[in-house]
Amino acid sequence: MENKEVTIAENQEMVQKKAQELSKMIDPAKPETLSNFGVETQRKLGYYSNELLTKVKVKDSGDAGEAINELLTQINMIKIDEEDKPKGFSRMVSGIPFLNKVVDKSKRIASQYNSISENVDDVVVKLERTRQSVLKDSTSLEVMFKQAVEYIYEIRAIIAAGKLKIAELENVTIPQLQAEVESSNNDELAVQRLSDMVSFKERLEKKVHDFTLSHTIATQSMPQIRMIQTTNDVLAQKIQNSIATVIPVWRQQVAIALGLEKQRKALEIQKKVTDTTNEMLLKNSQLLKTNVVAAAQENERGIVDMETLKKVNKDMVETLDAVIKISEEGSRKRAEAVKELAIIQEELNSKILGTLGKSKKIENE
Repeated sequence: MENKEVTIAENQEMVQKKAQELSKMIDPAKPETLSNFGVETQRKLGYYSNELLTKVKVKDSGDAGEAINELLTQINMIKIDEEDKPKGFSRMVSGIPFLNKVVDKSKRIASQYNSISENVDDVVVKLERTRQSVLKDSTSLEVMFKQAVEYIYEIRAIIAAGKLKIAELENVTIPQLQAEVESSNNDELAVQRLSDMVSFKERLEKKVHDFTLSHTIATQSMPQIRMIQTTNDVLAQKIQNSIATVIPVWRQQVAIALGLEKQRKALEIQKKVTDTTNEMLLKNSQLLKTNVVAAAQENERGIVDMETLKKVNKDMVETLDAVIKISEEGSRKRAEAVKELAIIQEELNSKILGTLGKSKKIENE
């Protein structure tokens, strides 16, 4: 059943016409007509429900969300204020005394920027592909919405057909069977036919109730589909904004950051040069003063200092005095030794003579 440029009144008229046709197809004498009543329409509901669930699952996970997260990750890789240890050329530069604290961050940032720019270009392609996919899904959901509307009109016709048949059974068929039972004095066959008809009506009522629940579910699916479409439209717009606005702004801000970093580096180097120049001038001035004063002092000194001459002369006098004293002491000790030797010799001679006198005396006796 198509729903193109048709008013609600016309749709209602079509539903009633379809209901009358379906009602005639329900035959109590053929139980299978009740079993097959509305089966195709129920299958359509299952198909629409599965399609809707698939769309919801896909959109809940979302390639677009992953692409945006990837973009944010790439952007966050650049840390303008991050302090890194110097490497390579920067390490060599840091070894220079007046540049030992200058880290070449601008080159590092530029290298990161060039690398990330390539990755961001890939992300942009993925974002655009995801945006096209989202828009395509919205188109598919619009087709599903129209199919849901058609299903609702079909199930309304089935419900109306069931109610028509129930009314016919309650007002015509069952009263006729009740009259037959009464006129036949409760004939068993007449009672069975009445019982079968009542049972048929009850099963039909249950069937109509189930279709009423299905109708409620179908009407709920329409706002669900619209919500998914709205979310897709918002997501597509956000992706478009990221491509058209966020990325150019980011590139611009990184360029500005590079310029500011180079400026900061130039100012820091200039300050280091100025400080080092002043330090060198002060050191050289102090060294010049020290050297000139020392040279003047050395120029005014003689070949040998007076203090040195005095010390040498004093040492020589003390040496000569010591030599004279030692010589005199030696002469005195030698004279004393001569005297002592004479005395010793005299004593020796005396002893010898005394011994000889005793020997002669003994001989004479």
